[in-house]
Amino acid sequence: MTVSTNVLTMEDDPVVRETIAAYLADEGYTVTQAESGLQGLSLVREKKIDAVLLDWRLPDISGGEVLSKLGSVNPTLPIIVVSGTDEVGEVIEALKRGAWDYLRKPLKNMDILIDAIERNLTRAQLLREAALEGEHLKELVHSRTEELERANALLRREAKERQEYAAALTESEARFRQLVETVREAFFVRNAKTKELTYVSPAATEMFGFTPDQFALNARLVLELLHPDDREEATENILQVFEGQSPGHFEYRFLVGEEQKLKWIGFRIFPVRDFKGEIYRHVGVAEDITERRRAHDALCASLREKEILFKEVHHRVKNNLQLVSSLLSLQAQRISTIEDRERFLDSQRRIQSMTLVHEELYRTDDLSCIDFSYYVEQLARRIEQAFSAVVPVELVVDLERIHLSVDTAVPCGLILNELISNVYKHAFIGRSHGRLYLSAGLRDSSIVLKVVDDGVGFPSQFDIEESNSLGMQVVHALVEQLSADLVITTDRGTEFELTFSDSSLCMLPS
Repeated sequence: MTVSTNVLTMEDDPVVRETIAAYLADEGYTVTQAESGLQGLSLVREKKIDAVLLDWRLPDISGGEVLSKLGSVNPTLPIIVVSGTDEVGEVIEALKRGAWDYLRKPLKNMDILIDAIERNLTRAQLLREAALEGEHLKELVHSRTEELERANALLRREAKERQEYAAALTESEARFRQLVETVREAFFVRNAKTKELTYVSPAATEMFGFTPDQFALNARLVLELLHPDDREEATENILQVFEGQSPGHFEYRFLVGEEQKLKWIGFRIFPVRDFKGEIYRHVGVAEDITERRRAHDALCASLREKEILFKEVHHRVKNNLQLVSSLLSLQAQRISTIEDRERFLDSQRRIQSMTLVHEELYRTDDLSCIDFSYYVEQLARRIEQAFSAVVPVELVVDLERIHLSVDTAVPCGLILNELISNVYKHAFIGRSHGRLYLSAGLRDSSIVLKVVDDGVGFPSQFDIEESNSLGMQVVHALVEQLSADLVITTDRGTEFELTFSDSSLCMLPS
């Protein structure tokens, strides 16, 4: 601001006019006063006026007419509307007519007025400098006629931009009205420099129990309503948004009213920048999300109850299968023939392979899938323990971390039980020791299981489909059930390779 800055105030209220004039004079401005629109227009033509403070409602002509006439006289003259109304329609009308800014009376903080004057004087100076530079270049390069043509083109472009801007404002006003009339969210505007709330929508009264005027007097009133357990974190996060460059989204608890009713309120806060890119306002929306949070908490509680119930079901299934396994073991002890007793023990091991699946489901957080690599190793170790007295076998495992669904893990476990048990029973007859290799991994989006031994091997003409062995018949049936491929190789031992398609997989992160 320079000493020669002359501000014209058009105000019909002498008290308001004199108050503003006195404040501006104390700040070093030269102040010219006009009590009507026509008088103000005349002063603009007679004197060098640097900025205009315009009351929207004057006794002789409207503020809109004054804006139109001043725009035609000096388009780079900053005009700031200072009015006692905050109706959206009048604000938009003022901007459409060419107002550079809009302030609402009474001005609780005169620093807002000084800020608006200085910001718009800077803008006007930039516009004038740009215009002078353009005119200087035109004089050097082009004739007077070309100069006029370019000016006309510039005016046409500005007129088009004004029309587009006016159309956008009209559409924005319609949307804003519709939004305010149909939603219960509270809107607020905060001055980034003074840290005051310059606007709070009426919905805030129902939400927080205070009027917009009360919020305007105490910008920290919302923070005082925060739940004690949330107050420190919420205050820090909200103030960080106000001081930083990024928008913020928060959800916190509030205690509202005399009865201290608990409410969950969600906030979305966004910075608004001026033509220099500097933040001069924050706008935000507050929404009562109490019912949504209650529904969310109830749903989470219900899910936890269901998880506990499912785990209990798997636990009881496991116990029941273990009971059946124990009964088979007791019954096997009463059978005199080794062959018949072995049939009972085979059935027992099949049941134990299914028991192990439900045991894993009971131990894990996910109730639909199990860690198949862990399951395979546990199954192999149990079978190894059952046959430990037969032949010493070196068990080697190479298992990737894979998850399988229950529907796939049970038949897979039964197949592995038959194949591994068959190795211990038949692969090392007449041998003093043996080696068993188990692997599981992904290959081309499919899972591949291998059971490999270095035993005597199957006969060269062996066909699993024609086998009379119950175990091999079970394997064949389960392979078809899984839509899998089973390849048997007999070369210096036996290798079983079982491959599943993608549809058999439960794709969980390892």
